[in-house]
Amino acid sequence: MREHSRIVPMQSRVADTADVLATLLQSSPDAVIAIDADGLIVLASEAIRTLFGFDPGEVVGLPIETLVPEQARDMHERHRRKFKETGQARPMGLGLELTGRRRNGSVFPIDVSLAPFSTGGEAFVGAFVRDATARRRQEARLHAINEITQRLLAGEPTATTLELVACRARGLVDASLGWVVVPSGKEDLVVSASDGDGAASIFGIEVASDGSIAKKAMMEAESIIVGDLSTEMTVPAEMKALGLGPGLFCPLGVEDRILGALVVARPRGAPNFTANDTALVEVFANSAMVALTLGEARVELEQLQATAERERIGRDLHDTVIQQLFALGMGLQSIERLTSGSVAGRIDRVVDGLDEVIREIRETIFLLERPAMADSGLRSAVTAVVTVAAEHLGFTPRVGFQGPVDSVTSDQLEPHVIAVLTEVLSNVARHAKASSVEVVIAAEDNMLLVSVADNGVGPPRGRSAGNGLRNIAERARALSGSVSITARSPSGTLVEWSVPITP
Repeated sequence: MREHSRIVPMQSRVADTADVLATLLQSSPDAVIAIDADGLIVLASEAIRTLFGFDPGEVVGLPIETLVPEQARDMHERHRRKFKETGQARPMGLGLELTGRRRNGSVFPIDVSLAPFSTGGEAFVGAFVRDATARRRQEARLHAINEITQRLLAGEPTATTLELVACRARGLVDASLGWVVVPSGKEDLVVSASDGDGAASIFGIEVASDGSIAKKAMMEAESIIVGDLSTEMTVPAEMKALGLGPGLFCPLGVEDRILGALVVARPRGAPNFTANDTALVEVFANSAMVALTLGEARVELEQLQATAERERIGRDLHDTVIQQLFALGMGLQSIERLTSGSVAGRIDRVVDGLDEVIREIRETIFLLERPAMADSGLRSAVTAVVTVAAEHLGFTPRVGFQGPVDSVTSDQLEPHVIAVLTEVLSNVARHAKASSVEVVIAAEDNMLLVSVADNGVGPPRGRSAGNGLRNIAERARALSGSVSITARSPSGTLVEWSVPITP
């Protein structure tokens, strides 16, 4: 009796299956559409109202192509006829990005599954249609992050990558313009990357920090939605001129580090950004920042590897090449004691040449150990002065550095060195009639030496030395140093300006 009592209610429920299925059909969030063999809609669920903007009964009797964008209708009709011949239940448009057309003419991405069936001796096709906007956006975000990461790991500069970040961000939320603002190094911000309509007109402009929406988003680490950028007082005039309306400001950072702000904007009159738009851009910005951090880590790792390689080369030069040159020099000196006359003189000159090569190798080792100093500090400033002097001399002076001139030269001493070198080279260009000049900057025994040697007519005599040379002498005395101007043999002048490195 108990078993029979369970069967009867179940039979009653099965009898209501048609009603259950009808209710399920109408409550499904996916639009369910049935079409006949001629491609006419014979049934549509309630969800078609939400997805396509049509009343369910309104589309009955219309061709299914009514819900397809006009440019794709011919192709859709051909595919439909082919499916009629060989169709079986499957997703529609495998490998294609399908789109649907709303009643107002707007187009949106869709996913469609097809299921042929028969009833009453007539063949039909059921189509289950879902809005694919969210899925496509997530795929686009993952693709963009993968692209950004690959470029950074391949060595692309951060500035170029930020432009790609702006481009992909605006594409995710159908924005017309995207840009990235970062601190300018002063008190304000600067647009360091931009993409979209009018991007060139805002690239590089400065944005005042006071009242800046981007600055607020960065400080509070929260996204800010603006309804109309044209009415915001702190928005730069260059941006207002582009006719922008809705804007979304998202902090570009990870953990406690904020690089800047990622901004996307739509034209005036376009729909405002939604919470879903904000969440998508935030996730993208966070992922992009992780990729940027990975890129920076790669650069740092390469720099460490390069430093290690430079140190290895320096050790090899010091432990092998210099020692071999020393051995050669000592061997020549021992031979020199057994010779005389011109042969001894030639050997002596060779030994002097080896000493010069050793000094140059030591200087190279110093640069290998401190590569940044090759582009900054006293060396860079001296090189710049010599480059300018070369235009007046008609040739490029030879320049050499001995010792740690960058690390020991203070900010207060460097301007004096540059002024002295400029004056001496200028004097050579005006009066010496030289065809070669050698400049040496040396740091040794707590003294900094500036030496300039030329092969010109020789030093001036008496009071005709001029104010320039008197000025460098005064600079030396003021710094408790000295200067000497002597004649070279067979011709030329040697100026040696020497001051203490530390008072």
